[in-house]
Amino acid sequence: MSLQTLREKFALDPVVFSAVIAQLVKEGKVESVGDIVNLRGRGVVMKDEEAESRKIIEQAFASAGLKVPALKDVLASLKIDKSRAQKLVTLLLRDKVLIKVSEDLVFHQSALNELRKNLAAQKARSPKIDVGQFKDMTGVSRKYAIPLLEYLDRERVTRRVGDERVIL
Repeated sequence: MSLQTLREKFALDPVVFSAVIAQLVKEGKVESVGDIVNLRGRGVVMKDEEAESRKIIEQAFASAGLKVPALKDVLASLKIDKSRAQKLVTLLLRDKVLIKVSEDLVFHQSALNELRKNLAAQKARSPKIDVGQFKDMTGVSRKYAIPLLEYLDRERVTRRVGDERVIL
């Protein structure tokens, strides 16, 4: 069950709720992964080949930085069938290990966190950035730059003003 749903169900103050969940995790009564809480032993259990494939998927995106491979290419290189591979991707997205920026582009959360840090450093030099400057700063092509900038706009890291972005 998601943490938000569980908190709403019991109508607890967020601070109290966090303390209760932390205590239950400490006692080993529940497990918490990302935004999901489940009773101990009731979570997702993967077979060895699925765990290995999950690690391969995560590593492929983590090592790529912002120049990510196509998701279908990564899935095609796995030893498991396509439907199980897609379920692994769904788990990684749910746990926020991978972040879907557009229909075709999925990034590792560490790469996007690094991008946010780079933008904060850029803001110290100039509060605005255009597509060309963004491409130079990140070393990505326009294929990646535009979806990333649109993602940053949605996340309220930047705001589009004409042809430029204001770094918030």
